[in-house]
Parts: sequence; structure tokens; C-alpha cells
Amino acid sequence: MNLKSNITRYLYISTAGTLALTSLFSWWLASDSIDAWNKARNNLVQFDDFNKVLLVSNDLASERAFANELILSHANNKQEAWANLLKSRQVTDTDLGRIPHKFLTSSLLNATKIQLINSRKTVDRYKNLEANNPLDAQYAIDEMVEATNFYHQALFRKTSEFIRLEPAELGPVLRAQALGELRDATGLLGAAVLVPLHSKKPLSKEQMNKLSRGFERINMQWWILETHGKEIDQRSEFKTLLSQTRRQFERNGMTLIQQLQEQSENGANYSIGADTFAVRYHDSLKLFNHLLNVYLTDLKANYTANENKAMVHLVAVFCILLALYILVIGAVYYIRTRVLKPIIKLNEITHGLISGDRKTIELLANNSAGEVQQLWSSLGALGHKLSEQQQMSETFKKHSEEDPLTSLLNRRAFEKLAGDLAVQANETQPLWVVLIDIDHFKKINDTWGHPAGDAVLVAFSAMLKNVCRGGDVVARIGGEEFAVVFQHGDSDAALKYAFRIIEQIRHLDIAIGGHETLRLTASLGIASGFHKSLPELLSEADLELYKAKNSGRDRICYQTTQ
Repeated sequence: MNLKSNITRYLYISTAGTLALTSLFSWWLASDSIDAWNKARNNLVQFDDFNKVLLVSNDLASERAFANELILSHANNKQEAWANLLKSRQVTDTDLGRIPHKFLTSSLLNATKIQLINSRKTVDRYKNLEANNPLDAQYAIDEMVEATNFYHQALFRKTSEFIRLEPAELGPVLRAQALGELRDATGLLGAAVLVPLHSKKPLSKEQMNKLSRGFERINMQWWILETHGKEIDQRSEFKTLLSQTRRQFERNGMTLIQQLQEQSENGANYSIGADTFAVRYHDSLKLFNHLLNVYLTDLKANYTANENKAMVHLVAVFCILLALYILVIGAVYYIRTRVLKPIIKLNEITHGLISGDRKTIELLANNSAGEVQQLWSSLGALGHKLSEQQQMSETFKKHSEEDPLTSLLNRRAFEKLAGDLAVQANETQPLWVVLIDIDHFKKINDTWGHPAGDAVLVAFSAMLKNVCRGGDVVARIGGEEFAVVFQHGDSDAALKYAFRIIEQIRHLDIAIGGHETLRLTASLGIASGFHKSLPELLSEADLELYKAKNSGRDRICYQTTQ
């Protein structure tokens, strides 16, 4: 009979096709989880390396402080100051040797070491020599400043490259960098008054201006550090230590410098000598090293937890896929034994009726009656299983492409759709990337609570859906960060479109707590081009968004070079 062979062939073809489709679907789900795990693991490695780099920044600042103590110490204190300086240099050299080459190449690291060696030679002259010549002492102090500045320029240039590669990690990188900058800025502040204090001369106008700029730089770094990110929101030790470090520095270090400023302006004699000042001011900075270690330890713990979470998710996905394979194979076996066999036997009964072979008919009917009766219930069960699989597929797809809170596209779906538009972009229809960040969103959460913050995000997303056009790619790509991507040939019209978005934001009224109404502002960063990839345009738009934030918020900064 041809029916049996045809059914068997079709069964094998259907089984192979089902397994192939299941494999493709499995790879699609698994690849997303593998990418998430790889990103989490890469973040952990990156920040572990970044930890080593920032430690050297703190080491150099500490060494510079010990060098200043040696230069300005009296003869009877030279031996102790020299021993402290040697210990500090040993720590610096050890940590320099641990810096990864991807942050500082061999040539750049060697140039840093040469600069440091030359600066140290200048300081070494004061091992047994007192600072009787103010100009020579200032030169030695400036040489150490030059060495640390050289390292910071190389380091922060690499930091900027890292930020462009990983714009989502901008906050943690800036806060870690701010810690290094803060330690360096406080050290430079003290170095500015050492020589005038040693020579008992009033501070010059240039030195006064340097102190003023130093205070502004320090206050900026405090502000960046106090703008906490999610990586430390649940860790109280760092917040407590940050406040303690600031209080100690302002009470012991900054107050001391301000007192010397006032004495200089009033023409009074300084109330403290340079050597005593160097030691006391250095003591006011001792908590900074511990502060950096605590932050980087917490940061590493945060990224370790993210990596573990991604690994658990990956294992869960593979378990689900394994269950799916078992389900498919079980369904195929069920169809073969409980559906196709009865159909084949029904076909044999039909041929028996046609041929008139009653004996065969009775035998087949008696053996198959139960299976024939179960055929329709088996087909119903199969339909139910297939319906469950379809619902599971739709659920997986929805969860993988849609942000659950706002119903906008999530980061993965955004990168795919916006990436397709980037490929289609050309000179007449370039791609426009608009990044939108809600201003002071943390304050909303802190003031009204996270449910209110969620309501703001939902209302903000609904407004974006209404104001944006049908073909635009609109997504939530971070906590309070959104993106709109589109093609447009008229730059003036595209910018007007962006200004229309920010105007709609300004007029958005959101009910909070039943009786209060909240108004929002947002900062926008825009980039466009036709020969650039989506990551390049996102990086440029992110830098423009950063400019908008730093220049006062509630504004648009854009870059439209092709």
C-alpha cells in the first residue's frame, strides 16, 4: 500500500523540519542570553583592569605628597620623610607593573616611567638638602606635578575611548574617574601654597587664582560622586565613607588652606610652617585611598552579581530549550503511535471493504476499534500542544523585544531595527539618532517613591508614542533614557522635529499622589550620518547628551557632520 510509505516519508520530513525549526528558535533565544552573559563578564574584566589603573593614580598622588614633605622638611626629619617616600615609590612601581596594555601601551607606559624617573631625580636632591632656594623647591614640586599630569592625560584619554565604546557604563566610569581626579585635585591644592609658605611670602595673584580653580574642580568632583548610580545605591558603606572623607578634608585640609589665604590677604604672618603644613595637609587626605578601594570593591561586587545573574538566566534558557526539544520529540512519537497508525489501519479496513475480504475486515476492525475511537481525542490533544507551543513562542518573542513597563522597544529590539535603518541610510536620507534622558529622575524617585517614578516613565513613553511618527524606532534603552531613530533628508526639519519632542516634554503634566501635578524636562543629544554604524552614532549622540546635561539640562545638543 502506498499510503503507509507516503505517511512514513512525510512523517520523517515533518520531524526533520520540526527539529530544524526548533533548533533555529533555540539558537535565537540562546544567542541573546549568551550575548548578555558575555557583556556582563566583559564589564567585570574591564572594571577589574580599570581598578588597577586608578590605583596608580592614587599612588602617584600619595607619592607626590611624600615628596613635598621631603623637599620642605627640616634636616632632623629628612630620614623619616625619605623612608616614607621610598615606601610610597615601591607601591607606585608595583601597581604600574600591573596596568593592562589595553589601557597603556608599552611605549606610553615607558614614557610615563621615564617622566617619573626624571621627576624623582629632582626630588632626590633633597634627601640631605634643605629647601633654602624657593625657586628650586618650586621646580622640584612642579616636576612631580608634571609626572602625575602626564599619567592622567594618558589615562583619561583611554577612559574617554572606553566611554565611547560602552556608553551604558558612563556613570560608573565617571564616578570612578572622579575619585582619581578628586585625590589629584586635593593634592595639587596643597602643593600650590607650599613654596610661598616656606619662603614666608604672600600668595601671588596667580597662586590665588590657582587655588580658586582648584576649589571649583574639587566641588565638581564631589557633585559627580554624590550623584549615586544603581551600582552603589544599595551599599551604605561607600555613602557613609564619602561623607566622612569630605568632612575630614574640609575640616582639616580646606580650612587650613583658607586660613593661609586670609593671612596672606591681610599681610599677616603665616601661623604654620611649610613642613608642618605638608604633614597635616597630607593627613587630611588619608581617607581618599580607602574611599577609592571601597568604591571599586563595591563596583566589582555589582558586576560580579550581574555576571552571576546573566549566567543563571543562560542556564535557565538552556533548560527551557531542552524541555522544548523533549516536548517536540514526544509530540512526534505521540503522532506516530496514536494518530498515524490508526489512520493506516482505517485505510486497510477501507481496502478490505472494497475487496470484500470480510475476514481481514473483521480482524482489522476488532484490533483497531479502540484506536479509531481515540483518534479524534488524540488529534485534539495534539492541537492543544501546538497551541501551547505557539503561545510560548509569542510570549518569548514579546518578552525579548518589548520593555515590560513602558511597552516600548527594549534595547535588543532597538539595536536590530535601528541597525537595519543605519544600513539603509545614504547621503540623501541620513540616519538621525536622538537620545533623551529625563532630568533629575532620581529626585522623583526619592521624593515620591518608585511607583511614582514608574508612572512618570509610563506617561513619558505614551507621550513619545503620540509625538513620534509611525516609521520611527522608539525605545527605552536605559532606566530613564530613551531613543528615537529615523531617516530624514532635511536637517532643518529633523532638528525641528527634535525641538517639537522637547516642547511636548515641557508641556507634559503627570498626576502624582492624586492631587499633585509633576512637570518634566529632559536633555537631548543628537547625532546623524550616513556612513557610520549605529554604535558610532549612539556614541556621538551620547556625548552630545552628556554636554546637554553638563550645560544646564532641558536643552538639545547635536552633531550633524556627515
